[in-house]
Amino acid sequence: MKLKLDLHTHCFEATGQRWVDVNVVEKLINQIKARGLDGIAVTEHDYKTYGFQVKEIADKHFKDQVLIIPGQEISVWPVEVVELFLSEDVTFRFIAHPGYPPWDFQRRLDRVQGIEIENGMHNWQIDKDKVREVAEKNGLLLLTNSDAHTVEDIGKFYNEIELEELFSRARAHAAAHKT
Repeated sequence: MKLKLDLHTHCFEATGQRWVDVNVVEKLINQIKARGLDGIAVTEHDYKTYGFQVKEIADKHFKDQVLIIPGQEISVWPVEVVELFLSEDVTFRFIAHPGYPPWDFQRRLDRVQGIEIENGMHNWQIDKDKVREVAEKNGLLLLTNSDAHTVEDIGKFYNEIELEELFSRARAHAAAHKT
């Protein structure tokens, strides 16, 4: 079943609250529902704990209302990569906002399974034709995400995707790169 998911959000920056509590999670869930989404990935810069805390509170206090995928955005020179920590110790990775910073994003394609073709914060910097070409050549999943830094921006851009698509691509990549 396809879900509506925004896979690149910065909820700490969006809420301005470093410590996650029920009120913060409720604010996020209200926005997710208002946008008609099934869920989001919480992908703070170099800080995966925040996403796990949001998921834990959502699962405990708002059971089955929305899907929260913990993740993080990390710098893997010369690009930024989003890691989504799916269940069963499976990690799906994608290049965030290719073209920002303006380095050659093609240098790290061996480490990812997807790439953003649209990004709410950096859309004007993305060469969509080049991204499509690179994605097709390398078998990457094209993604559309908000890169939300405000609560109101969560869900402005999203994907309609099956979770199994993320799992299968991540598993296939892990199997192909086992040492």
